[in-house]
Amino acid sequence: MTGTEKYQHWKILSDYDIETAKLLLENQRYNYVAVLCEQAVERMIKGMFIYHTGKETPKSHNIPFLVNRLATNERFSSTEEGNRFEKERLDYENIMVDLMFYYISDYPFSYKKFQERFIPETVATELFERTLQFLGWLNSFQKTEE
Repeated sequence: MTGTEKYQHWKILSDYDIETAKLLLENQRYNYVAVLCEQAVERMIKGMFIYHTGKETPKSHNIPFLVNRLATNERFSSTEEGNRFEKERLDYENIMVDLMFYYISDYPFSYKKFQERFIPETVATELFERTLQFLGWLNSFQKTEE
């Protein structure tokens, strides 16, 4: 498989996740919206990593870590795209942290605080909209291939 084919694989999964998150939001299944938003971004970044670096992605769910690995990869960081990515990525730092928070909160570390794991509609809606913006920004670094 080429890097482009691998990227397309991850992109299909990312698109599927965000579309499923939209359906869950419409059907008031808010916790899973947060989980799928995280998955959509994680998968997009993994595809970008392979596409831009020519290497397999690190095995991690940590979005800030993955973004940092992409941004500091010599092959990517030395390009015009890499320079723009580095300058603009701090604008998206908060959504990366939020996505990780909700992803981690999906694990039942404390059964006593089970009800605190549920998120309200307003949080799910905002997270979904911010994720769409973040994915749009990530997509801006990919060449359109017909």
